[in-house]
Amino acid sequence: MAPGDILSVLVYNHPELTMPAGPDRSSVETGFRVQSDGTFFYPFLGQVQAEGMAPEEIRANLMGALAEYITDPQLEVRVAAFNSQAVNITGAVVTPQRLPVTTVPMTLLDAVNAAGGLDPQADAERVTIQRNGRAYTVDLDGFLERGIFSNNPMLGSGDVVYVPASATEEVYILGEVGRPAAIDLEGEGLSLTQALARQGGLNELRGDARGIFVFRGNSDNMTVFQLSVESPTGFLLGTRFDLQPDDVVYVTRSPRQRWNDTISGLLPSVGGVPALARANTSLETF
Repeated sequence: MAPGDILSVLVYNHPELTMPAGPDRSSVETGFRVQSDGTFFYPFLGQVQAEGMAPEEIRANLMGALAEYITDPQLEVRVAAFNSQAVNITGAVVTPQRLPVTTVPMTLLDAVNAAGGLDPQADAERVTIQRNGRAYTVDLDGFLERGIFSNNPMLGSGDVVYVPASATEEVYILGEVGRPAAIDLEGEGLSLTQALARQGGLNELRGDARGIFVFRGNSDNMTVFQLSVESPTGFLLGTRFDLQPDDVVYVTRSPRQRWNDTISGLLPSVGGVPALARANTSLETF
């Protein structure tokens, strides 16, 4: 036992030594709380040592001490609440909280259920248990989905369970497409053609059918893929190219559109050029 724990003591045939619970009071409310000095007060006996002792040891000590007042005392000692021992569960669960450790063994899944279950965004494959200064990663999903019993370990007092949220897996569709945006993969496969179609396809007036690029990796180690969709065959090839989290898909502007954009930017500032000349400037072919 430890300070904060609550004991329930029942002395048979001697109700005066048993604190009555009553219809509206639990044994936790009426039990004997272990104080900061490791003792609890008991009638006739005064302060009784409890810290570091099992209920059976406390029972034996009480029986010996009460024998001076009662002939052959018969009693039972139970733990009403283990307030000194607990498991903390936090992160992506419905109700993060401190769970008391009792005589009933507690598994990782028991703790998750007691906290209201996993949050919809929880990553059950990377649950962390901190114990005695060390951190362990547990794939709880391995137990839930595949029945791997070792992935549902027993918990003990002082354990801290952290359930992380799933990292967002997104790809980014940019450039000359109908709706540039980030797309959440949600754990599902997505091809390059599907991603383009989902965002409205290429901009027919501005997009370059030869300039679809996929950037993968980071600045130190980047791979660039190019796809041309000048013919339907290109879109067919795109259905076989699966995107990965953090891929960036960029559709460039066509050469004609770049030329027209440049001229459009210049014309408003050229006030002395005849209107016909300005109009003919954009008719150059490629």
